[in-house]
Amino acid sequence: MTSLTVRQRTKPAPAPAGLPPAPAVPGRHLALGAVLAVTAALLVQFAAARFPIAEPTRADTVATAAATATLLAALAWLTLRGRPGLAAYPLLGALPAGILALPLHGTPLFLGGLTGDNQFRTQYVTRYAAEAGLADVTFEGLPPLYPPAWFWLTGRAAHLAGAEAWTAYKPAAITTVALGTALAYGLWSRIVTPRFALPLAVATLLSAFQATAFGVHEPYAWIVAAPMPPLAVLAHRALAARRAPRAVLLGCGLYLGIAALTYTLLAAFWALALTVMALTFLRRRGLRTLLLRLSAVAAVALPLALIVWGPYLAAALPAGMPPNPALRYIPVQQTSFPLPMTEPSVTGVLCLAGTAWLLARAHRDTLARALLTLVAACYLWCLLSQLAVLLGASLLSFRVHPVLFAALYASGVLAAAEALPWLRERIRPAAVAALAAVLALGAVQTVPDALHHEFDTAYGPRPPADIIRVLAQITGRPPQELTVLTDNWRLMSGAAYHGYLTAEPVYAHPLADFAGRTEEVRAWSRLTDPAAFTARLDHGPYDAPEAFVLRRAPHAYEIDLGRDNYPHQPNRISLPTRLPAALFDPRRFERRDAGPYTVLVRKEVIHP
Repeated sequence: MTSLTVRQRTKPAPAPAGLPPAPAVPGRHLALGAVLAVTAALLVQFAAARFPIAEPTRADTVATAAATATLLAALAWLTLRGRPGLAAYPLLGALPAGILALPLHGTPLFLGGLTGDNQFRTQYVTRYAAEAGLADVTFEGLPPLYPPAWFWLTGRAAHLAGAEAWTAYKPAAITTVALGTALAYGLWSRIVTPRFALPLAVATLLSAFQATAFGVHEPYAWIVAAPMPPLAVLAHRALAARRAPRAVLLGCGLYLGIAALTYTLLAAFWALALTVMALTFLRRRGLRTLLLRLSAVAAVALPLALIVWGPYLAAALPAGMPPNPALRYIPVQQTSFPLPMTEPSVTGVLCLAGTAWLLARAHRDTLARALLTLVAACYLWCLLSQLAVLLGASLLSFRVHPVLFAALYASGVLAAAEALPWLRERIRPAAVAALAAVLALGAVQTVPDALHHEFDTAYGPRPPADIIRVLAQITGRPPQELTVLTDNWRLMSGAAYHGYLTAEPVYAHPLADFAGRTEEVRAWSRLTDPAAFTARLDHGPYDAPEAFVLRRAPHAYEIDLGRDNYPHQPNRISLPTRLPAALFDPRRFERRDAGPYTVLVRKEVIHP
């Protein structure tokens, strides 16, 4: 059996038979490669936006197949060359952009449009396009709980470009998928020879489109998940070494800190994975040494994490650390353990081969042992998440599925690499590369069917420009100076209004008292006296909304409120509520209709 060569910066290990030692890759190589990948992704999106045939059409599917086939052929050729170099990065950046940008060429929205979680995500981008300071996505005056780094960067980029913030989500999402793939390639190139790192990076990208994980759904999570398998190998070696390389510990700490700013759940998972790795070396290295190394990682990560978590903890600790409603959610993906290696498909075979390789090689191959530890940590997180349900919460284990799939796909490629000497005796290398490219193309061509619903809804409704225009005309104020009560959540994605409520209980800030706010609105619905309603707004327990955007009904205005129903299904109970029209005294409220909605603004907030 032929083992893959692992690069070390200090004393290199002897090269196994059949594979030459990987050449050293300077640190600037990864930075420059990331720039090239991002540039290529942006250029592909620019070209796709000018696709000459309008929807509905199948021409974009044909163009996607042709473009991805060309890119995969180029990647296969680079792999055969043996030293892909920087040329691999723009191809890896263009590949995910081609898969996503061409089918989305006729819409400014990303997969899923403004439905479900995308409404919340787009709203977050809109918030940071309007204000640079860290803030909760909905509630005014509260520090952020949901990690803001990616949304802040996207929002500020939209602000600098002068673009409507909600249109920035799609290009940022596609570019982020490309960047995550490029980072995975750069890190794999530090572990195995570049000719093996390239198929590993392609496999990592393809895992993002694997049901039920669909890492592409959350691009800001994907950029954390994609580099994790190769980084786990580097971390495993650093923990095992007699003298741990400081650069690797520093990199692990930076990664942990950036993950805490970008996707806290994956930061927590990474901390668990490092701990599990350290425990496997407890007898060999001793508790004190391992604690020092983990402490070094934590010391680098903590200052970064405190950028977001410092303000939140300062506000939450005096309030008794109310529970996080985001953890009160059980999707169908979390009801069982993900076992992609049991699926009767090409990707199932790949994951099965990877699983078998991990189990067969882990006892004598550090690369396999590191990846097996990461896979084990994924299943441990799934188990802990299921146990947490009994305590009234969840660890949202489905969010680590992209890491699991990336690790299993990579393991499958490494298993195939073990078989290369056997294949070389029977098949020419060019034929092997062509076969790998064809299999990858087959996986890519399943994407339109696997994500057909997400592609379709991307062509759905956009933010209601008429309501935004009416609010601006009435108030004369920028959106970020208004708090709005509505159930038209696309409105909140289109302009940076503060909300009195969120679309779902799980989106609510722990310090906002979502349940109390909901009951307050229901209490308003029981009033009949306009003066009593105004007094309740002025002296209620929460900052009252300054504008109401509600659906018209006979003698009333309607709003769909929600109540947390965890752990039952559905997760949210709908509470249709009617506010009597008589409560909105014309002497105190300015009223204007916009489609099926009525906009009601308190006159004291109207700019003179």
